[in-house]
Amino acid sequence: MPMNIKCAHRGARTALVALLLLGTRVWISAASSETFPDPYMTNGATSHYGPSIEAPAPVEASIVPERAPRRDPALWPRGYYPGDPLPPKTIYLTFDDGPWDFTGQIVDILHEEGVRATFFMNAFDKDTPYHADLHKNILFRYADVLRRMVAYGDVIGDHTYSHRDLGTLSPSQIDFQLDMVRRQLKEVLGAAMPAIHLVRPPFGSPWLGHWASATERRKVTTALAGRYLVMMWTIGWDSSDSVDWAPGEWYEATNARYHPGGTKYDAKMRRELARIFRRADGKASGIILMHDTHPTSRDILRPLIEELKRRGYTFATLDDYCRWRWGARVFDALDAPRAPAGGFTASLVAAKANAAMATNPVSAAHVTLPSSSPAPAPSLSPAPAPSAPPSPVPGAQTAESGTGPAPTSTAGAPTEN
Repeated sequence: MPMNIKCAHRGARTALVALLLLGTRVWISAASSETFPDPYMTNGATSHYGPSIEAPAPVEASIVPERAPRRDPALWPRGYYPGDPLPPKTIYLTFDDGPWDFTGQIVDILHEEGVRATFFMNAFDKDTPYHADLHKNILFRYADVLRRMVAYGDVIGDHTYSHRDLGTLSPSQIDFQLDMVRRQLKEVLGAAMPAIHLVRPPFGSPWLGHWASATERRKVTTALAGRYLVMMWTIGWDSSDSVDWAPGEWYEATNARYHPGGTKYDAKMRRELARIFRRADGKASGIILMHDTHPTSRDILRPLIEELKRRGYTFATLDDYCRWRWGARVFDALDAPRAPAGGFTASLVAAKANAAMATNPVSAAHVTLPSSSPAPAPSLSPAPAPSAPPSPVPGAQTAESGTGPAPTSTAGAPTEN
């Protein structure tokens, strides 16, 4: 082929590529400026949706955050999901699966640091589901911790009665799992009982993970409608404490397996800190997921808070987040009394079925009442607060890599997330 014809072909291809790139830029610009009704916004406000998620609106409560991803409200109830807007330079500390032996120490550390957090609670009292049994129910066992939590301004959320995957349950079983936590908290706390507005479904199901079907999401969305706001965590901002149990780490301070300290215990603490500090660059905000069943998370808490403060972060609860995003009256409709869709008050048979089906390995045999003379508090061995993000532990397993050493045996440990 003559050289001049080859050159002409190359010029035509170059011009075609340039036109395609120009058209893409025009489409992105147009998409970024397009507005759509947002079912999650108040007062019929609109959101802007572009091809990517961008920075949230300023912190002022009067400004409605924008650029939340478009979701079908029949499949996604109102709440926070990964990719949703967050106020700038704000950290939300959240703890799942409590209360347990270390929750009281976590609450005290938060109070000493002037920080409030959000705790998503289980009950695990499978034998006597209709009242908080003194000898079996962990909410009753830690009633003094719960009262202190409320007095300090921390927020209590619902993490289901016995940590069940809501996507696998029937509507009446979902009602049971959610309502029984409220019922037992009311029995334990009495007049100190706070309003429970938030739920974090165990395992993030049915909204996190590719296995969830639209049918499951619709079913759980219907069960939650008008009762709770769903609060997930920011992907990558979980502490990774539930990935494994380090030697010496256990959820009961009275168990022989609990002896904090040692090389691997300290390495796990450094890994948890490093994972969070890599993302907390002084600009990005996050909802941090931790578990108050893990003493390593208790032991990193003070250095974590102090370093995040040094980087200019402020702390808030997820109740604060909801008011920032949807306005001061966001909880009004949720506070109205509402009979559960499945009719839990008339379902003694369903309650017994739920008690029988609950397969969480934490049983009443694991729960021992405190003696008349309290045992000494477990010693804290926090890693020193770094002035810069510590280097990740080589070979440590993370959610991104999925690599690292095989986790220590966790027989008898509580189900997490």
